[in-house]
Amino acid sequence: MRGERLGSAELPSPYEAFSIRARFGVFTEAGSHPLGSRTAHMMTLDSCPFKCTFCSESIQVSQRPTRFAVSETEHVAQRVRRLMDWGAEAVFFDDPVFWGGNWKAITEFCQDLQRQGTDLPGGTRLEWGGQLTVDVVLNRAKADEVHAALELMRRSGCTYIYIGIESMAESVMAHVGKNLLRRNPEAWVSKVREALAIIRGHGIRVGSSVLFGLDGESRETIEETIEQIGRLIDDELLVMASPNILTYHPGTAITAAHGQDRLDYHSRKDNRPPYTYFEEAYPEVVSQLLTEDDIWYIHKSAAERWGTVRNSAAEPLTEAAR
Repeated sequence: MRGERLGSAELPSPYEAFSIRARFGVFTEAGSHPLGSRTAHMMTLDSCPFKCTFCSESIQVSQRPTRFAVSETEHVAQRVRRLMDWGAEAVFFDDPVFWGGNWKAITEFCQDLQRQGTDLPGGTRLEWGGQLTVDVVLNRAKADEVHAALELMRRSGCTYIYIGIESMAESVMAHVGKNLLRRNPEAWVSKVREALAIIRGHGIRVGSSVLFGLDGESRETIEETIEQIGRLIDDELLVMASPNILTYHPGTAITAAHGQDRLDYHSRKDNRPPYTYFEEAYPEVVSQLLTEDDIWYIHKSAAERWGTVRNSAAEPLTEAAR
């Protein structure tokens, strides 16, 4: 469709038409429900400035993002305040990278949000969270700004950050293209640990996604990743780890490289274990580098090593339960 392109500030909030009903278990301070606080979802931009080979949110796929300008932080803070008036007890920013990783915009947003006020009825305050990347947190040239911004995030109500770790095997991460800016040439495993420690040091909890099936994956790299993530959990650097199986998405570099760009995403057949234990895994569209035995191994090993910190898709109902 062709037409005038609108910025996010010109578009209405979806919650003007739809009630805020979702609950997110990582937000609990409101104490309103065992499943978590009533959570609204927002985006300051809908594509990622980085170019990971597997990601459908990459700027390589979406081309031109729809976003709030970095000068519109006050407008976004006002929208958050309106969500609170409509019943939100928490807000999660689903941006691939919060404010595109612009620390100046993040700082100004937090200041604007504090001016709007985050107090909720009952004596609690709004909780919020968003997504960052390891290399955005480890921006050495702006280390002081990063620390100041993270502290301001916490003071303005941020209690949770989600980070894509993907793999803890250097041989796998060498193919991903996760940090094209190449700011930090250190080993990926040490960078992950340092980034998580920085965020936790400011009193903000961290959850992560882990992705199996990328180029270079083998049973050995799977074992390495599961163990290394387990060590981060042991050291209380992660409060949640979500194992995922690479699914081929249209337009991504890895989909084209694996010759999987003609897959049928619409005529879905019944799914089954072990694929149902993961968010998006489906037999016809998962990584050709993984066997079904590998996927069973990932499911069982992650559950055993990561314990209750492991996030898992719900198990399918048995025939009797249906």
